[in-house]
Amino acid sequence: MKRLFGKRFKLKYAGSLFLFAFLMLCFHPILGDSWGDEATYFEVLLDGEVIGAVADESVVENAFLDARAQVSRETDGLVLANVECSYQRVSRLLGSTLEQDELEQVIYELLQEKVKTARQKYYLVKVNEFTVYLSSMDEVEELLLAAMEPYNEDGLFGVEVVADTSRELNSFTVEVTAQEELGEEDGLKDLDFYEKVEVCEAYIDEEDLTDVAEAIDLVTKETEKNQVYEVQAGDTLSEIANSRGYYVDEVLALNEGLTRDATLNIGDEIIISVPEPELSIVTTVQSTYEEDYYAETEYIENDDWYTTQTKVLQEAEAGHHEVTVLISSKNGTETDRETIAETVMVEAVPEIIEKGTQTPPTYVKPVTGGTLSSTFKWRWGRMHKGVDWAVPVGTTVRASSGGTVVSAGWSSGYGYCITISHPDGKQTRYAHLSKILVSVGQTVEQNEKIALSGNTGNSTGAHLHFEILVNGTQVNPLLYLE
Repeated sequence: MKRLFGKRFKLKYAGSLFLFAFLMLCFHPILGDSWGDEATYFEVLLDGEVIGAVADESVVENAFLDARAQVSRETDGLVLANVECSYQRVSRLLGSTLEQDELEQVIYELLQEKVKTARQKYYLVKVNEFTVYLSSMDEVEELLLAAMEPYNEDGLFGVEVVADTSRELNSFTVEVTAQEELGEEDGLKDLDFYEKVEVCEAYIDEEDLTDVAEAIDLVTKETEKNQVYEVQAGDTLSEIANSRGYYVDEVLALNEGLTRDATLNIGDEIIISVPEPELSIVTTVQSTYEEDYYAETEYIENDDWYTTQTKVLQEAEAGHHEVTVLISSKNGTETDRETIAETVMVEAVPEIIEKGTQTPPTYVKPVTGGTLSSTFKWRWGRMHKGVDWAVPVGTTVRASSGGTVVSAGWSSGYGYCITISHPDGKQTRYAHLSKILVSVGQTVEQNEKIALSGNTGNSTGAHLHFEILVNGTQVNPLLYLE
């Protein structure tokens, strides 16, 4: 049903008003006092402009409705022309009153003038913040089919623009449907638009229309869009940037606060720039192929081992199978793969690994503060097999990790010295002490106070000499301290 006129519009047709005034003068001579002071008449107004007068106000609405219906019958399509028709009581008139048919003709001629300049009905296509105006529904469908074409080469899927009866405005929903029944063989199984496509009627000037060829270009050409990337295991900033054809500096510019030397953790989110069209297409394709495959690794837990200890009990051997998968893609880039059928030709042999369950000991710096005065390195013609922190005599020395004291006392060039054995087989040594606070065989906890620092033995100044030994050999302590 056509809705031709609503409630309001601004009347601008002065020429037509002259015509109405002329008609009024022709119908009756100018009225004077002979009408009587008590006579009542009704001036008829279109959007506040007087267009005539009637003696009976009941004819106004009928005349307006009949005139509007006549214009509607003569007008092809829906035209946006809103008019308010009203009347007001007056006691004196200049001119004569109009009968209903005469008033109807006046209103009809005015509405005809309005139709000539009214905005015509076109179609708005909206994808997120992107909009274009097209002249017909055929052009709307042409645009949508063009967006689908690169992924719909065989024309298996079509598009329908269906009226949305749930909304008051003349709106439409877009449905992508298969044009024929899809068989069980490999190939395209589903296709749809990734974004929501909105279509509705719009009333605009013709000059605001977009040529359909230009609209297709605007919708399908790729432009840079920001997306959020979730960091995966093994990712580095350079790999994330280079795999997408960008320099690291370009990625840094998109992420305020991110630096070149930043540590990336699994699950971190980074903004990246990705070329995408305004309207993306998602597809599901069925594919069947053969490949080698590996069984999931099996683990045997050993409660006597630390989690850092593992042993391969059985090597993996590849199997071979045929699989049928559904591959989901967005704009041709795979986003997911689901196996829906499998035929195994050769069973895979899984890798079996024995692994520990205990959390291994940790090692912390044995003194608070101090200055690192010497590291694990060659010094004065021989190897310095630990690290030194310069601290005042009497500084508290704490156990770097929990364990059992295996030696505590004077030890030649070490001066007063303590050695602690730890559950993971490592040992720690604390030398040049001024006072020992533990004894051999004593169990200590991590960070427990065990001694006071000093300047005993072969020492050139107050400091703590600290060593970590693996299988009886000193290693660089800084590699193990948290």
